[in-house]
Amino acid sequence: MKSGKYDSALAIKKQKELCEKEGYPHFAPNTGICWNCHRNIYGPIGWKYEHGYRKKVSLDSPDLEHVTGITVEKASKELVTGCPHCNRSYCD
Repeated sequence: MKSGKYDSALAIKKQKELCEKEGYPHFAPNTGICWNCHRNIYGPIGWKYEHGYRKKVSLDSPDLEHVTGITVEKASKELVTGCPHCNRSYCD
């Protein structure tokens, strides 16, 4: 279920390059660590849904239903405006 390449250092670099090239404001944390949930926004986290709530699971788990995180490809093409894990906006 995991798709795309996750590499925090490269994704941070690609997001910075995208913002400079396009003249976008750089909203993503420079370290890649969300200041709200303290997770790496450029790393994958697996989730399953149980009774209407998300529960963290291993990426190898048979219960895996959804993966959050920003791939290198996404960081190089799209402006990061919030955390993919906790949904905290960085541009409020």
